[in-house]
Amino acid sequence: MKKRDLFWLKRVLIILFVGFIFVWISFHNIAQFNQSYIQEEKHEMDVLKKQIEWVAVPLLRKSDIKTLEKYALDFWDDKEFAFKIFDSNKNLLVSSDNKINISQYLQKQYEINIDGKHYYIEVDLSQESVMNAIVKAQNKIMILFGLGIFCLILGLIQTFYSVRKSFNALEDSVIQIARGDFDVNIELPKNGLLNELSLAIMRMTNRLKNQITRLTQLEEYRKEFVSNMSHEIKTPITAINSAVELIEENSETTDIQKECFDIIKSQTYSINRLVSDILTLSEIDLEKTNEHKNFKVFNLNNAINQAISVQPKAIIFNQSENIDILGNEELVITMISNLLSNAIKYSGSDKIEVNLISESSSMVHFNASFSTIIEVKDYGVGIPAEHLPRIFERFYRVDKTRSRQSGGTGLGLAIVKHIAELHNWKIEVESEAGVGTNFRIVI
Repeated sequence: MKKRDLFWLKRVLIILFVGFIFVWISFHNIAQFNQSYIQEEKHEMDVLKKQIEWVAVPLLRKSDIKTLEKYALDFWDDKEFAFKIFDSNKNLLVSSDNKINISQYLQKQYEINIDGKHYYIEVDLSQESVMNAIVKAQNKIMILFGLGIFCLILGLIQTFYSVRKSFNALEDSVIQIARGDFDVNIELPKNGLLNELSLAIMRMTNRLKNQITRLTQLEEYRKEFVSNMSHEIKTPITAINSAVELIEENSETTDIQKECFDIIKSQTYSINRLVSDILTLSEIDLEKTNEHKNFKVFNLNNAINQAISVQPKAIIFNQSENIDILGNEELVITMISNLLSNAIKYSGSDKIEVNLISESSSMVHFNASFSTIIEVKDYGVGIPAEHLPRIFERFYRVDKTRSRQSGGTGLGLAIVKHIAELHNWKIEVESEAGVGTNFRIVI
């Protein structure tokens, strides 16, 4: 059984035990009171009988019933008891009920013999006095029961206060851990309820700390490896290009040699592009893991214009208004440039346009919950429907031969998708054969 289950089980058993003790004490007191009260009243009735007999016997000898009645009416002033005197035939001679008029609760009858004649004295205990005594006893029991309930409530308050204090301390520690402070000191609570949870959080924190340290080291190794690899690859590529250019300038080359040199330069350029794209993807992946992204407010219109300006073909830019957004401007320019390069190289379209749509614009015909949409649209050959689900995969090419001939690396659209995801944007594509392709970035 877990410690927290034992904690609550102990508290419940203690509460039940204390409650049982108070209930037992209450019923025991009621039973004891009833028993002792009846015995006491019976003894009192015996004493009263003797008092009545001391007065009544002389008067009954004289058959002075009037004086006896006067005694009953004038001198008997006990509201708890009443008495009656009967002759041998059980005929009522005297009764004090005429004055007190009580409801009978307990009755006791005594037989007396006066000069050979039999008389009966009956003593009655009033119901009102019994009820008063019971109410007083119940009040005392209720006070005792109330004290018990009060003690239970105090115990519960103390328990919940202790648990709440421990829980708040644990909550503060967990919040600090969530903020990245893995060196926080988690104090083990004195009560056993949160003990297991605290120990589990301590173990989890230590494991997370070790894993994050290891991942940080691995990320540093990866970053260093990619940087070194790109440097090592680019260095021989640069040397090859320089050597080819030197040969072309200082010697007579045949057409075949020239063609070979062009192939070498083209392939080295492709390798250089591939390394650059791999580095870009690596930087984007690293930025995704960074909790505090390097975002700034910039003008989206200017960023799109910069991406258009480096393209070898005229691009139509339809903009409704100036829009400022929060993001990485350099990566956004790269994203737009990749989409435009793809459209120029592979669409075969004479017309390529960029549409910047804001929610207030009449051009909006998509989901109105988004504020800004960037469209890169061509009117070329289109992309076959079976390729659309995979075009954002790394190194995936719709037309492998044509892509390689044009110098494509197969990473352009993967970079576009990763940049969009880094900014929590949505990217969509619509394409129809012979009609064209429309890439839509929803901000």
